[in-house]
Amino acid sequence: MRQFYKYIIYRLYTWAKNGPSNSTPILNVLITLAFVHYMQLGIVLLIVGLSLRSSVHFPRIGPEYIVGFMFLLLIAHYFLFYNKERWASYEKEFKDESPEESRRGKIYVLVYLIGSTLGAIPLMLLLGKIFHTI
Repeated sequence: MRQFYKYIIYRLYTWAKNGPSNSTPILNVLITLAFVHYMQLGIVLLIVGLSLRSSVHFPRIGPEYIVGFMFLLLIAHYFLFYNKERWASYEKEFKDESPEESRRGKIYVLVYLIGSTLGAIPLMLLLGKIFHTI
């Protein structure tokens, strides 16, 4: 799993660095990872909340707290994930991959990103309908 995360960081970083708005590739990677992890955390909290719903009542959270939490999550991602030397070593480690490995790796990363973000929305709706909360 650690190897896959190294590859995700490498792939996101190279896409951001070689893309049209390459002025802040580090920030682009950190925002992407923070958003994906925010969506994954939301799914976990939804499942826990639905399974404990009869005994625990979660208060409604205002949008300003959600935005604040997302900002704190972004800051945490900077300290947890970003290390200039380590990210440079990821580039060295994966730069010699074959075109077939590169294509397969891109597909895995895209499936992970799309599945973790866009896949979370239907899953939340489905869980809500199953537990009759929508």
